[in-house]
Amino acid sequence: MEEVGMGEALFDKVARFYDYEQKEFTKDIRFYVEMAKACGGGVLELACGTGRILLPIAQQGVKITGLDISKEMLNVAKNKIDSDAVAKRNTTLVEGNMRAFDLGKRYALIFVAFRSFQCLLTKKDQVACLKAVHEHLADNGIFVLDLFAPRHDFLAMGKRSVDLGEFYDEDNGLHIKRRAEDTYNLAEQTLHEDRYYEWTDKQGNFQQEVWSLDLAYLFRYEAELLLEKCGFLVDHVYGGFDRSPYDYISGEQIFVARKV
Repeated sequence: MEEVGMGEALFDKVARFYDYEQKEFTKDIRFYVEMAKACGGGVLELACGTGRILLPIAQQGVKITGLDISKEMLNVAKNKIDSDAVAKRNTTLVEGNMRAFDLGKRYALIFVAFRSFQCLLTKKDQVACLKAVHEHLADNGIFVLDLFAPRHDFLAMGKRSVDLGEFYDEDNGLHIKRRAEDTYNLAEQTLHEDRYYEWTDKQGNFQQEVWSLDLAYLFRYEAELLLEKCGFLVDHVYGGFDRSPYDYISGEQIFVARKV
């Protein structure tokens, strides 16, 4: 496994929680593993985070590069990969920005999973990322982009509170509760979320940590047009990782596009 370097990032603060939070979210892994095995060449995952998807792909013997701007997330990924000989042979980790990267090679498959593309808040940054993807794809290569489908009922609320449940922090022996306060900016097409992590420490004291993030949201045909303008032909738009058709209600927009 190789590594390349860069600075502090949004997800550094919650990297230690991430795998605990997403432990139950596995429905997309098989989809990406199948895509990677079928592509017949190298794979690049942008915003690979802690390797939630990258690791199962590497374990299948597929050569995969993972790029992420968060050093802390990559450290978590590295620790997991280093403990698996097969994954270690097949993985390269790169600390970098998906808005502007140059890896000096092309890939048969590039993907951005779990809404990570939506951390790019402006069309300028989104286009920059897609152009870099286009440059790094092999001829007729495949690009997969997962976005959430904006719910009109949520948008109409303007603000909403969400109970995110709790998880068990095995490292510290703590039950951590999560909740979020979401605010939609309809003019900017962004979502601002303040996420609260709350727990009682071993001394019985209440503790709270707040993490904030902003996400852009894109509607289906807006996203399709953006892809087409950046040199992609959209082959499929799925509404689920079982490859069911897009239906809005599922909350998923999974674009499978080809470089043209």
